[in-house]
Amino acid sequence: MKTISRNRHVLLQVSSGKQLHTPGLLLRYLFFCLLPLGLLLSSCTSNASTDKTITNSAAQSITYNTAATGVVIRTFYGGGMYGSLSLAPQISIYGNGTYILGTQKQGKLNNNQFQSLLTTLVNTDGLLNLKRQQFSDLPDQNTTFLELTLNNQTHEFQYGSFGNQQETAQDLNDYKQLGNALTTITQTVNDPTKSYQSNTDALLVRQIFSYDLTQAIPTWSDSTLTLNQTATLECGNVSTTDLDINKESGCLKYTIPTKAIEITNHQTQIVKNLLHLQPDGTMQEDGSYFNVQLRMLLPDEIATKKLAMFGSNQQSYQAIPLQQSAS
Repeated sequence: MKTISRNRHVLLQVSSGKQLHTPGLLLRYLFFCLLPLGLLLSSCTSNASTDKTITNSAAQSITYNTAATGVVIRTFYGGGMYGSLSLAPQISIYGNGTYILGTQKQGKLNNNQFQSLLTTLVNTDGLLNLKRQQFSDLPDQNTTFLELTLNNQTHEFQYGSFGNQQETAQDLNDYKQLGNALTTITQTVNDPTKSYQSNTDALLVRQIFSYDLTQAIPTWSDSTLTLNQTATLECGNVSTTDLDINKESGCLKYTIPTKAIEITNHQTQIVKNLLHLQPDGTMQEDGSYFNVQLRMLLPDEIATKKLAMFGSNQQSYQAIPLQQSAS
């Protein structure tokens, strides 16, 4: 490469043989050469800034995602063989300190409160060092499930009836520690400040074979999304041979669906009008009857397109894929 100074301008001979006069062209050349590097560094900085680490020389360090859609702590209740379906988590605490109880109430922990909670769970209750994470010896009963996402890893715990059989002293101590942690979480979020509101809903539909014809049953008439299509997508094809003695199928009554539908605001309004603003009800379509309910989506569900529910006869959390409906 050869440069020649001439009348306060610099002539740059590049390897392609082209010549660039500066300052204008040279600066433009350097800008486009360095732009990809700048974008890469910016991306790395942006991703790193969503993590925060709590350091204490006398305790275990804790790193968590501070994003408003990043779930750090979440609890469910259910899973028993004869349990019921939980349409939403009990508690969801996000990286920015926002917490939501079910889909009803929400509040906000300040930075000190949130970090104090995490420090207690990790360094006082020792959750990340428990030798055992599943505590339930009566499978027919519901239990509390805890998901804790720290240090770039999700830890799962189950807390139910325990000690009905011979257990080791270590297991009994770990069980007590987990119980203390769940109590701490519940007590920390016991003062929600307002109702939770979401502009996005999931439509949950299951076909039913027992209904009260003495009541007025509204008719669904939105051709862009039929109830039969929705019920089939979420619960599969249901025949009368799949029903229990109460003429009920298990899906969306006791167990989670395989998929769920995220509907538009217009479709949400149609459902609310037909149900007279009730959260669920019976509708008819082409001679078939369906139980229809709206479920407000949580911040992480909107971002990840995965629905968080927990059903009976379930031993671990399974995210439900969300599919967007046609407009």
